[in-house]
Amino acid sequence: MIIRHAPAPYSKEPFEIVERKGLGHPDTICDGISDAISRALSKYYLDHFGTILHHNVDKVLLIGGRSKPVLGGGEIIRPLSIVLGGRATDEFEGARIPVYDIATRATAEYLEDTIRHIEGYFTIEPRLGSGSTELRSLVKKAGANDTSMGVGFAPLSHLEQDVFEIERIARETRGSGDDVKVMGIRKGERAQFTIADAIVSRYAGSMDAYEDIKASIAARAIAHISARWIDSAVAVNAADHGDNIYLTVTGTSAEMGDDGETGRGNRANGLITPGRPMTLEAHAGKNPVNHVGKIYNMIAIKAAEDIVKLGAEDAYVYLVSKIGAPLNEPQIKAVTIHGQADEKKIEYAVDYWLEQIPAFAEEFIAGKY
Repeated sequence: MIIRHAPAPYSKEPFEIVERKGLGHPDTICDGISDAISRALSKYYLDHFGTILHHNVDKVLLIGGRSKPVLGGGEIIRPLSIVLGGRATDEFEGARIPVYDIATRATAEYLEDTIRHIEGYFTIEPRLGSGSTELRSLVKKAGANDTSMGVGFAPLSHLEQDVFEIERIARETRGSGDDVKVMGIRKGERAQFTIADAIVSRYAGSMDAYEDIKASIAARAIAHISARWIDSAVAVNAADHGDNIYLTVTGTSAEMGDDGETGRGNRANGLITPGRPMTLEAHAGKNPVNHVGKIYNMIAIKAAEDIVKLGAEDAYVYLVSKIGAPLNEPQIKAVTIHGQADEKKIEYAVDYWLEQIPAFAEEFIAGKY
């Protein structure tokens, strides 16, 4: 176990950049579909075979459609298309597994449950293949599926918390779409937030109504964040100009040519934080049994949260696997902290979460991650 002490807390950095791509953003849609398929496959495998078989469905692609929104309504000219790529075990002990049907159903249910105004304006094209014999065997052995890394940190900064909350607040505002992207920047104690919100045309019957929705989103965001900063500002749909406004039929930019892909958006904690240690690993869609690209990122966050509870002001946890090796024996486990915490307790916190890996799959399937 390597423990390093940082000279200053993250909050003292002179600037900070945080982004969140909301639930209806094309990249986040792809992440959500990937995990929805993984959960559905895992449930099927458990129900029929008593074990989760190898799968890795982190290659979902969204191809944007085409729309013609107008104030008060509009139409979808070409639906968005979802291509389901990746690998999934489609035969086990002589039994065929309907992976295409499972993946298609999971995708449709996820879209209809998550994007409020999608109303069937999508097509689904499954192209799942079967994984290699070597990788399938590693699931049985509970060996790491890959040589990869996981990184987690805690706590979230004020800016990171605000970006999370602003996305939620905007999305819950009447007239807002589900595709809300928030960029937050901090310069010293001054914060600025830029919100891109795919406003739903049926709620904006006129330009005045559209502007009222924008104003409501901005006001609600400012009411939430203004007390934390010396100065703060919020801009909503800053590219609007004249009749050229961010208006949609479905509440997502995917209807008008904006594409998406698993792994291009938020990291495992739901944010994009270039000032923090991150891995570019696509966590969504990877199997919850032995794929470290998912598991290590999730448990590193949990371990960092526990280390903060021990007294550290900031905590960063790094884990690196070796393909085929036991998941609870990473090649490296390292922690960076600012503040004071008992080093033996820090190591115990990391080891505790490594030992919880066998329970991870069950909790992931139940929606706890």
